[in-house]
Amino acid sequence: MMESEQDHIKPKDEKTYGRRVYVYFALLAFFVFAVIIVKARWQQHVLARQVVVEGINILTKDDVLHLMKLPPNVSMYEMDLTVLQQNILANSFVKNVVVKRDSPELIRVQIQERKPAALLVANELFYIDEDGIVLPYLPSTETYDIPVISGYDSLGGIRSGQKIMNLDVADALEIIKTSKAVSENLFHSLSEIRLRKSHDVVMFSFETGIPIIFGKGETAKKLVKLDAFWQKFLQNADTKDVQYIDIRFDDQVIVSRKNS
Repeated sequence: MMESEQDHIKPKDEKTYGRRVYVYFALLAFFVFAVIIVKARWQQHVLARQVVVEGINILTKDDVLHLMKLPPNVSMYEMDLTVLQQNILANSFVKNVVVKRDSPELIRVQIQERKPAALLVANELFYIDEDGIVLPYLPSTETYDIPVISGYDSLGGIRSGQKIMNLDVADALEIIKTSKAVSENLFHSLSEIRLRKSHDVVMFSFETGIPIIFGKGETAKKLVKLDAFWQKFLQNADTKDVQYIDIRFDDQVIVSRKNS
């Protein structure tokens, strides 16, 4: 049986096609390798010339640059971003930070700051955030509309960045957080929360200075009750003869008045 001309040509074409594939693959590999080499050399000469810092209100850009400890004339692609992040996190006001390369010569730093929730009086003055993290007291910064927490036993010492592991302080922070959720007026009228070493917590109002015996637990329920009572009976009333208010008991608010 005679073989067709097509049967004789096919093996030769397959070999030619195979050689072409190998050539194309080699050229592609050489091209990719050349691109990698050129890119690596280019990256070595790209310097970090600009730093953009976002999300700061307490810290300044200069504070952040100082924390970064960025060497001069450093290549954008030789710096360790993880180290930069750890350097910035050393500041107690920084809750979270992301550092990234955002363009050939720009570093973008995105910061989430810890916001003071209260001023803790403990021999010295300390800010603490809603998680109980101690922040340095900076009298030159903006004025914060936050209450004072007094009566804290600080015999063990306090340091910046420390978390206060104290149930009374945790109760006070819960009162502050919940008061803001219940009513902005209630939150802004709160001037002081006085701790009494595991005894009843006492609150004080900016408006009248009247002691409010808060007790322990049921924070939301008590604050809703206090807010409703205050708006209905005391908001526009003469409170000079009020000695204290007691909200420890269910479904009632006790008002003690001074002897006439």
